[in-house]
Amino acid sequence: MPEPNTSNLVEIINKVEKNQILLPDFQREFVWREEEQQKQLVASVLCKMPVGSILLLESDPDDYAAKVIGCSKKQVATNQITGEVAFLLDGQQRLTVLTNVFSNIIHDNCPKVSELIAPMALKRRFFLKLPKWKDRPDVEEDWFGIGKLEFPIENPNTDLPPFLTSQISKYIHVESFNANDKKPYNPTEKLTPALDQYCTSYRDGYLIPMFLMATPIGKTKNSIVLRFGEIVQGVAQEIVKEIRAVYVAYTTDTEKYEFTKYIFESETDDIWNQPDKEQAFKDALEERGKIWTTQIKEYLSSCINSIFLDQIVVKSSQRARAIDIYENLNRGGVCLNTFDLIMARVAKVNKENFSSRMHKLMMSQKNYPEKVLPDKIRVILASRIQNHTYNATENTGCYNASNNDLSSKYVDIFLDVLSIYSYVPDLSPDAIKLDHIKKGFILNLKPEKIDQNCEKTINAIDRAMFFLQSRCGIRTLQEVNYSLMVVLIAVVFITDEYFYDKDVHDLLEGWYWSVLFSGEYDKDQNTTFINNLKNMLKTVKKQSKADWIESIRKNVFSMTNFSEKALLLMDKVSEDRYPKRVMTSFGCQYMLAQTYPDMFDASKTVSVFCENAASLEMHHIIPLGTAKKVGEVTADLRKDPKHICNSPLNFVLITKEANKAISDDGLDVYAKKITSEAKAALTISSYVSEDAVSTREKIHNILDNRFEMLKGNVLNTINNKLMNWK
Repeated sequence: MPEPNTSNLVEIINKVEKNQILLPDFQREFVWREEEQQKQLVASVLCKMPVGSILLLESDPDDYAAKVIGCSKKQVATNQITGEVAFLLDGQQRLTVLTNVFSNIIHDNCPKVSELIAPMALKRRFFLKLPKWKDRPDVEEDWFGIGKLEFPIENPNTDLPPFLTSQISKYIHVESFNANDKKPYNPTEKLTPALDQYCTSYRDGYLIPMFLMATPIGKTKNSIVLRFGEIVQGVAQEIVKEIRAVYVAYTTDTEKYEFTKYIFESETDDIWNQPDKEQAFKDALEERGKIWTTQIKEYLSSCINSIFLDQIVVKSSQRARAIDIYENLNRGGVCLNTFDLIMARVAKVNKENFSSRMHKLMMSQKNYPEKVLPDKIRVILASRIQNHTYNATENTGCYNASNNDLSSKYVDIFLDVLSIYSYVPDLSPDAIKLDHIKKGFILNLKPEKIDQNCEKTINAIDRAMFFLQSRCGIRTLQEVNYSLMVVLIAVVFITDEYFYDKDVHDLLEGWYWSVLFSGEYDKDQNTTFINNLKNMLKTVKKQSKADWIESIRKNVFSMTNFSEKALLLMDKVSEDRYPKRVMTSFGCQYMLAQTYPDMFDASKTVSVFCENAASLEMHHIIPLGTAKKVGEVTADLRKDPKHICNSPLNFVLITKEANKAISDDGLDVYAKKITSEAKAALTISSYVSEDAVSTREKIHNILDNRFEMLKGNVLNTINNKLMNWK
């Protein structure tokens, strides 16, 4: 029988270091290459959650040829190993990631980057990224106590954290390296104070290197312990400096007292009664920094020392059983998820198959109000609405007919809308909380509520998809970048009165474009969503005006590092700073929502509802082939996110026929063919046949012009839609 066994991560990693766990040559290749997938595993460790199991076959070292974990070529001289070793049969992906994240062992064993089992996937350094004090989160989500420099977990060694993996993920930061790039975190570099400096002076936070967390057994142990301690202490000192700077900046005793009270609460009077209040504040803060340093080190240490990796250990005499276990572990199937548990709960009160019931409701005949449609879309869609041949849910691919399955994005939206409406059926803005879209609350929904609100939730999402198609240039649900925006629209449209009100549709559209082009949802989406939803409900309920949208609108095409002009025109690009791909999608969706004539046939209209909408293709207005220099390859330029022709301002959706008609023509050739109507509608009227577009300056000027026209059009749209709500 297999022997059950557990070891903490440090013990397992030390076994890897001592070649007591090896990778047999018949193992599968490493496939956990995606950064997000690796981060999810790291988040589980930081949350002190189970991280799965590994299957080991204990055997004589000579039984199999073996490699070092993480290396593609380095064979182990197993004939020189005495005693039994454990060959890793299953869990390679998990163990490789954990070893790479929390230690330097893989790189010590495999110093040549080119010999790593997956260079791009393992040339990563993981850090715990803490926000600067000025960017501290709200108290309820200040998981590491930055705001008051007070670690919130009372017993860091033993207590479980209050956060879940989805909440801690944003604190996990990844930096890549290349061979010999001399970066202080590069595995080939010696550990020096240069790493401390890098971590404590990072541009938008403080970094704590996770690769120093699992202390090795070798000769580098002392230097790793020293660096880790110095870095955590340095982070604390920087936070102390930030807090002190705020204190010193206050000019009145009242301000200083209130700030002291904010930081120290019950200790305030003891500090305030000292002869030298400022020194007393400094001393108390530095003391708190020392305690915080100790506690966060204890917590991080406990994450890898108290988390156990289950081991299924099989003796060499039971190899056939080991293979059978391996096949069973990898047989496939779908993991249990929140939606599965919801279906299981509702079965208590309704025996109908919940998934089949949802599908039936999603595909049922719907009624849509024509009066809320923009004029151009009403002409296209009216007859389909009247004949009941249009279903927004079906038209946007919320149900995957080929797999007979719901879109995973749809499931997430459904659960969020269902939960909010079930907990707050009157949609009172002040009663809605962030908790309502968290797993714990969703899983605690009463079966009766799920059963009762299922149909209304499905209809509300269908209405949201109708809005997104008719107003926002969305062809399929997968084109929606921020799912929570769908949730907000659906919650509003649960109320029939709002769905049939054109002014509410206008309000939502003005908000929608403001959000997309301002970067409002680029960070902290959950909190932003809840605030937006509360404000939106207050506005439609006539409890307040839409002034709150103005603070979003002012950042349209102006948000630093998102939609600012210099970034979109590639004036400020760098290795890690260039336009996000979503901006390209947003620009194309906005144009599609307005509808526009086909490039070469003014009698045809391009829109979400045109005959060939599904096959529209993203097209470089200024072709890459036109802009390439001698020796450059178009395919390479296409992959370069910093090339000016890949600016979000240089794209538009066109038909396959139009793309074929353009072929490899340069702008100077095909600009002659574009109709005047298309040029005007697509804000490309500055493109003339004389533009050979062979220099960056010419390209820049053309795109600069398009930026100004697009920005003006978007702002005009927003202002017009919000006119009745001011």
